Amino acid sequence: MPESIQTLRFAVGSATGPRSRSWRLWVPKHKSDVYISSRRLGSSVKVSLHEPGPSVFALTKEWVEQTGFKTPEGRDRRLAIKWERPRPQPPRHVARPFTIIVPWDEVLDRGISETGDIVWVQAPPENMCIHFDIIYLSARAQVTGHAGARSMGTGLVGEVQLQNVVRVFVTWLARRMEDPLRQHVMKIRSARIIDKQGNPLEKVGMLAFGTEPNPDADDGTQVGTLLDVTRSQ
Repeated sequence: MPESIQTLRFAVGSATGPRSRSWRLWVPKHKSDVYISSRRLGSSVKVSLHEPGPSVFALTKEWVEQTGFKTPEGRDRRLAIKWERPRPQPPRHVARPFTIIVPWDEVLDRGISETGDIVWVQAPPENMCIHFDIIYLSARAQVTGHAGARSMGTGLVGEVQLQNVVRVFVTWLARRMEDPLRQHVMKIRSARIIDKQGNPLEKVGMLAFGTEPNPDADDGTQVGTLLDVTRSQ
């Protein structure tokens, strides 16, 4: 098994040109927990795909303690959202617990070059989006190459190996933005965001999180999704 932390970094666009927010997936040494965060938001919010579970999307403990953030009465201190993720089961031994969606117009001139070892995915055409899927394969999975390579034409970002011998792939695929997703993005971008003094903020990055029923099994498990959106005006 790997003797050090495993890390994958990925984004849409290019290091010196227009690009999306960059993402980081990592697995601590000798662990089967998978963590995901935006590289520049990693100190404030992250996704935790715990083993055995549950999975969590939440503010980080460190950020809450450092900032003194106060949650609304009755809410979890870290605004945590928990869900039961799909796990590899017979006969396919494959599961998709989490997806990041990057719309075509989120590939922006961000004014700062991105450095480091990042896998760059080409920006999709207009009205398309890139889906980064986190795919779990048990040791019994019969897969040549990476998940979805033959059946769907997915591209590979990379692979990590968990302590429990499960393989985890990050794959990508360009998909058309259907009307429900397009309308949801428009709704998020129309939100009024203000600073502490009540002044409206422009060009604010936002992460919209949600879950949907697992399409591969009627077992009550949910697939988590993060939608990366920038409010530009």
